[in-house]
Amino acid sequence: MNHLYSSLFILFSLTSLTAVSQDRFSQDFEPIRKDLTSWDPIRGAWLASSLEAMSRNQPIPDRTFPEDFTPAEMLKIAPAASRENINMIVRNKRQTNERDTTNAREWDRLGRVASVPGCKPLTGRSYGDPHLVSFDNASYSFQTVGEFVLASSTSGNFEIQTRQKAQSESFSLNTAVAMNVAGDRVCIYAEDHPMDRTDHPVQLNGTTIQLTNSTYYLPHGGTIRPSGNSYLVSWPTGETANIEVRRSGVMRFINVTVSVLPCINNYNGLLGNANGRESDDFDTRGARMPAMMAFSTFGNDQFQAGSNEAEKEYLAFLARDFARQWRVTQVSSLFDYPFGRNTLSFTDERYPRVHHTVGDLTPDQRESARRQCEQGGVSAAEMRGCIFDQAYISLPPSPRPVVKDPTVDFKPARLEREIRNVNPEPQPLKPIDKPTVQEGKNTIHPDLLNGENEVKPKAPKTSPETKEVKPTTPPVTNSKEEIEPTKPTVEESKPVKPVVQEPKPVTPKPVELPKPSKPSTPAPKPASPKPASPKPVTPSPSIKGRG
Repeated sequence: MNHLYSSLFILFSLTSLTAVSQDRFSQDFEPIRKDLTSWDPIRGAWLASSLEAMSRNQPIPDRTFPEDFTPAEMLKIAPAASRENINMIVRNKRQTNERDTTNAREWDRLGRVASVPGCKPLTGRSYGDPHLVSFDNASYSFQTVGEFVLASSTSGNFEIQTRQKAQSESFSLNTAVAMNVAGDRVCIYAEDHPMDRTDHPVQLNGTTIQLTNSTYYLPHGGTIRPSGNSYLVSWPTGETANIEVRRSGVMRFINVTVSVLPCINNYNGLLGNANGRESDDFDTRGARMPAMMAFSTFGNDQFQAGSNEAEKEYLAFLARDFARQWRVTQVSSLFDYPFGRNTLSFTDERYPRVHHTVGDLTPDQRESARRQCEQGGVSAAEMRGCIFDQAYISLPPSPRPVVKDPTVDFKPARLEREIRNVNPEPQPLKPIDKPTVQEGKNTIHPDLLNGENEVKPKAPKTSPETKEVKPTTPPVTNSKEEIEPTKPTVEESKPVKPVVQEPKPVTPKPVELPKPSKPSTPAPKPASPKPASPKPVTPSPSIKGRG
C-alpha cells in the first residue's frame, strides 16, 4: 500500500511540474503572440498558436484563413521585424536555459522553425532504377531490394523511408514511400498497398485517406498537395518531398525529390548528411567506400575506359555494406504491412544477381539513350542515370521537378473575419473491384504468364467419339471469383445424359481430372448404370483460382 501511495505522489508531482512548466512557457511566449497578432489578427494569431503547439509537439489549430500555408510558410510572409523579434527572444531564452532547463526543448524547437526564412534548402533525389543524388550533389546508383532510410533528421520530426522492389533479376524500382511528417505517419504506395487500395494510394497513420484536388491538412501542421500522379508533402518545419508516381510496363514506381534545411537540422541517410562535403556521403560506420577516387566522376555520363570493373566493385559495396547501414528494422519501419508480413518480406540482401553499368552498353546504345534524355530535358548532373534507365529498361526521361514556393510574391489581403479552412468530411470508400490479374502483383508464377497479364492456356484434348473438348485444370488467376467451365457445354454437344451420383464438393487444392479410357479397352462396370460411350467431364464449379 505504501508503494501505491508513493507512486501516486510521484505521478501527482510530475503532473504538477509539467503544468507549471507549460504555464511558464506560455507566459514567456506571450510577447511573440502579441507581436504576430498585431501584424495580422487572424493569420498572426493562428501562426502564434501553431508555433506554440509545435514547440510542445502537439497538433496545431485549424486554419482560419483561405491560404493552405504550413507554419513555416506563414512565417515567411510575416514581417521581417516580427521574425527578428522571435529570434531575439529565442536566443535570450536559450542563454537563460543553459542554467535552467525547464523549457529548453520547447525553445530549441521554436528556434529551428524561426530560422526557416533565412535558410537555403538543399535538394536530393532518388529516381529510376534507383539512382540517387545526395544533398551535397554526389551521384550514385543503388541497385538493391529492401526498405531504407532515404533521409532523416536528428531532431526526430523528419524522416523518409523508401521501399525498393525488384522489377527483374538485376533492376529494382522505388514502389512505396513512408514519412514521419512532424509526428504524422504518411505512406504512399505505388505497389503492394496493405489494403489493396490502388485507387487511394495514400495512408495517414494507418488509415486510407481520399485526396481530392485540394490541399490535405495533416494534424501536426504538414500538408499534402496532390497534382495528377504527384504529391507534394510539406513539413511544418520547412522540408518538402515531391512524390511522382510513374509506370514501367505493368509495374508502378515512385521518384522522390527531397529538400531539407541544413541550418535548422542535422541529416543522415542514403541522401547524405547535407554538410556541404560530397566526399563523406558514402561512408559507413567504420569503413569507407573502396575505389572512391576511381569513381569521383560517377555522375558524369562519359564512359572512361578501364573503370568499368571499379564501378561494379563500387556498386557491390553500395548494395551490400552501405545498404546494410540504412536498412530499416521492424521497430524503425514507418510502413504499413498486411497480416503476416513485415519489412523482411520486402528484403533481399543477395540482390542484384548481376551489376550492370553504362560501360556495358555499346557506343550506339549510349548515344541513342543520350539523345532521348537530352530531348526530355534531363540535366547533365543526372544524365548518366537517365542513359542507364533508357538503355536497359526503357524508362522515359524524368527531369528533376521544379517545386514552386507558394509564398513567393504573395501579398496577404486583409481579412474582416475568420474563414474556416479544414479538410472535407471523408466519404465511405467504395468496395474494391479486384481484377483477374492485379497490376504489379507478383502473385502468379512467371511460367503461367504470356506477355504481361495473359494466362497461358493448355492445349485442349478431345474424345475420339464425341470430339468434345476435355477441359484441363482451370488456369491459375489472381482472382477469388469462381472459374467458369470451359466451353462447349453439355447442352451444346448434346450427349446422352447419363445417370450419375451427385458429385461431392471438390477442395480448392490442385486436382487431376480423370483421363478417359481408350475405346478399345472395356472399362470396369461401375456401381451405377453408365452409358457405353465415355461421358464428358466438366470442371466442378467449386474449383477456384489461387489468389
